[in-house]
Amino acid sequence: MSKMRVLWILVLGLVSLASCGAPSSSGKKDSKKTACKLIRLNISDEPQSLDPRMARQLHSQIIVKMLFEGLTRVNKNSKPELALAAAIEISSDLKTYTFHLRPSQWTNGDPVTAEDFVYAWKKLLDPSYYSDMASQLYVIENAKQAKEGSVPLDEVGIRLLDEEKFQVTLNEPVPYFLEMISFPAFFPVNCKVDQENKHWAENAREYVGNGPFALQLWQHHDQLLVTKNPNYWDESQVQLDGVQFVMVKDDTAFLMYEKKELDWVGSPFSNLPVDLLKVLKQDNSLMAKEALATYFLRCNTGIAPFNHPKIRRAFALATERQEIVEHVTQGGQLPATGLVPVAMGLREAPYFQDGDVAGAQALLKEALIEMKLPKESLNNATLTYRSSERNHLIAQALQQQWFAAFGVRVKLEAVEGKVYFDRISRQDYQLIASDWFADYNDPINFLEVFKSKDRGSNNTRWENAEYARLLEESSRTSNQPLRRELLAKSEQILMQEMPIIPIFHYTLLYTSRPEIHNVVVSSLGGVDFKWASIDQKELGDIR
Repeated sequence: MSKMRVLWILVLGLVSLASCGAPSSSGKKDSKKTACKLIRLNISDEPQSLDPRMARQLHSQIIVKMLFEGLTRVNKNSKPELALAAAIEISSDLKTYTFHLRPSQWTNGDPVTAEDFVYAWKKLLDPSYYSDMASQLYVIENAKQAKEGSVPLDEVGIRLLDEEKFQVTLNEPVPYFLEMISFPAFFPVNCKVDQENKHWAENAREYVGNGPFALQLWQHHDQLLVTKNPNYWDESQVQLDGVQFVMVKDDTAFLMYEKKELDWVGSPFSNLPVDLLKVLKQDNSLMAKEALATYFLRCNTGIAPFNHPKIRRAFALATERQEIVEHVTQGGQLPATGLVPVAMGLREAPYFQDGDVAGAQALLKEALIEMKLPKESLNNATLTYRSSERNHLIAQALQQQWFAAFGVRVKLEAVEGKVYFDRISRQDYQLIASDWFADYNDPINFLEVFKSKDRGSNNTRWENAEYARLLEESSRTSNQPLRRELLAKSEQILMQEMPIIPIFHYTLLYTSRPEIHNVVVSSLGGVDFKWASIDQKELGDIR
């Protein structure tokens, strides 16, 4: 018997024990066999982290949102609604929020308290605690200063009032704050568990969450299983027995889907094989949803040759985005001539011309003279990307386009997920393929990423005083047309200095079983299984 077959049997056994045929309220097992309401899908590789304070990778965040609950949750209509917050009081100046918690429990039976929120948020802001996600909390009074060590944590605008109530004071009014706090960085953490065991989030046996699902199994680099959490405050809304995540290559996943061993393949967990997109379109089984997300290249502005803005801009102008979305990605993606997705309506015209080869050649010539570098030195430049079929095809297309424009051949380097994120964090690259999915529907979520070079999510070594000033000014005004004007001006600076090279705006592409219903797919790239269901009649045989 193959290893894969053994694992399938193990997982099905676990699901049977955890959900199907579980004891009834009378304490007796239901003798009638029912099909397990289990959704199976592929996430390609190991989650970066399942600690809500550390999760940066999109599919890690999706799983964390299944295992945790915050003060609010984005609902089926993409609007924030109350979750662990039973009520929220907002001050007249829109800067102070008082949160009243509803009764709820952690998976280990402990009550979720206001202290769990205060502890988790302040821990994230502790200068000794490393996380790329800390900057999400910088809207809170003195949060940034505390992270930088210039003020004590006690002066941060987070105040414990009692076991069920705490208060948060912001620097300025934030119109999207209720949506923002549905993001994992704002989730609580069981403070007793975290203080006693700093490794609790690394295995299923010690994992403690408070969301719709509980972590049942985590075989690292192989598979992960979450099952319905009986301690969840809104447990009656959860219809599934569980969700299983396997970690296989994209082409293997599609073969498993065809054999009915998986129920969902593609975005946002993995990529559909490019050569199958046409087939899926023809039989009307390809699902597509425009996403507020951008695929771009980070440039390491601290080292040659991409420390010169004219070099960066030359490579950006020489990129033929329309060719890439038509002949490589083939999923209805939009060419990106800015960082902020077009759907957010920040700009009316592109910041530069796509595929302006003549302009690129002129800029490159100027830059090489100014840097006193021979053109041949660019052959040593390397484009790094996370290993996958689609990323490789995109990298090859870029390599060919730049060779056609400049006569130099950039090297390509594929790395696996863990190495990829480590390289970005250490800024150990020259060019690196990246993306950003909106955490909330506002352009600032994209632009603030590059506000300062020491911001955990930046990692390009680039910063610009005027860019930062415009963002700061935008946060202080309540005049929305003026705010959008300031944000557009800041994006224009970003596109002029080009620490990043935008390639395309995402479209989520996936296919799933017709018996699966009510999975909420968001334009923010999120997928929520809280309300998901499986039609028992359509499901057929017991899994």
